[in-house]
Amino acid sequence: MMTENERKKMNEGLNALVAQEVTVAVSTLGHIRDGFHTQMSIKGELQNLPDTDQYRVVVSENENISNSDQTYVYFMASDVYHINPLVSTGVVIFVRIDTPSMGEDE
Repeated sequence: MMTENERKKMNEGLNALVAQEVTVAVSTLGHIRDGFHTQMSIKGELQNLPDTDQYRVVVSENENISNSDQTYVYFMASDVYHINPLVSTGVVIFVRIDTPSMGEDE
């Protein structure tokens, strides 16, 4: 869990990237890349709801992708655990998604 100060600092880092093209990634190995493992990445423009820590990345319209308006990711600053500006393809924002285990009661 992120402290309030950590969340505020992450929010400031994300705000600096608003309106830029970024990649949001989630992976079973975190931000480590070593071989074949489950990972999802979405590249698009980072947007935020003003005066909040709520963000989204939406894939731009592309004639080569059907239903591109359906490709997006929503997250909060507290979901981000790492921002890597040093990737050759651009900034990568790593998020965590907590989901219940299979068979777990809701």
